Amino acid sequence: MILKAADWQFQVDVSQNRKKTQEYSLDHCNCAYCQNYYDTVEEAYPALVGFLGEFGVSMHGPVEVMPFEPTLFLACYRVQGKILNWGKTPLFADGISIVPEYRDEETFHLWVGEMQLPWVQTIRPEDVESPANLPEFMERMQEIWTLRHGFDIVFS
Repeated sequence: MILKAADWQFQVDVSQNRKKTQEYSLDHCNCAYCQNYYDTVEEAYPALVGFLGEFGVSMHGPVEVMPFEPTLFLACYRVQGKILNWGKTPLFADGISIVPEYRDEETFHLWVGEMQLPWVQTIRPEDVESPANLPEFMERMQEIWTLRHGFDIVFS
């Protein structure tokens, strides 16, 4: 299927993406940060759900969910298909940036974020046992933030 978004054009295998993201959703992290993402993202960003749904991608099937802070997330979704036309117009849904990235001849990534979400877990964020609480993880998140925004920020 050919999809167009702004001046971008994609060729995607919607049924394969549905299958793959369902597989990914069975294997995601169960830490409270990630669980909070899965529990809140669809209600918080319905237009984003619709945008990714056109690709056959489920919000519950990212290959990576990265919390910059307990309620600020970046997610990466793998898409079976090709980017046919690299647009110059930034892509957004619900005010959330969507950045396509070449992966290989058969797949590409859609980087989605930063998404601000409410904290709905019973455990306090500072009590969560997660790789996201390790200093080296937060250093990497700061590097990603700087690459995406062109300026540094210190996460709590």
